[in-house]
Amino acid sequence: MDHFQASDIRGLAKLFSVKEDDSDDELDYEITKTPYSQQKIKNTESTNEQNKVQENSFYTKLEKSKDIWCYDEVLDEDYDEAQNKDKPPYEMIYQQNVTPDDIYLQLNGKGPGSISCECLLIKIKLDDTSSSDEINLKISEDSLICKTKKYYLDLCFPKHVDLEKCTAKWNQLNKVLEVKLFIQCM
Repeated sequence: MDHFQASDIRGLAKLFSVKEDDSDDELDYEITKTPYSQQKIKNTESTNEQNKVQENSFYTKLEKSKDIWCYDEVLDEDYDEAQNKDKPPYEMIYQQNVTPDDIYLQLNGKGPGSISCECLLIKIKLDDTSSSDEINLKISEDSLICKTKKYYLDLCFPKHVDLEKCTAKWNQLNKVLEVKLFIQCM
């Protein structure tokens, strides 16, 4: 007890004292704070305010929008059609442009994996399709929808594609639709 003084004991008593209206809520307790604990509490309060601001900004965007429905709320018009039709066989092939520098010097860091690929080739086998006029093809940044009288294919891409560079070619002899998609650079 040589190290404790009366002022230290009074400080401890203040530290553990409770407000007059006794409550179970931790925020109602009166606690004497050291400068470090005050700083820590201020930091947590500021992060809570930042989270509130981020949440509010999301909701304010929705309120400012003049749309009746959000894009996610609209039902897919092709849902019934997808249930009644077969899924055609398809292949997803990754392609990359390789130069002699890539093979011998290996300066670009390209590897045999799909991460280094610039192009995605999708081959869809569409039997019972006589011409390209019977095929309805819809391509977005992250999905492809191919519809015919017999088949329905809804395919999500593993990476986003560049819509400006997409091409599609119908091979009449093999009854194969080849869709070439260029992957967006991240």
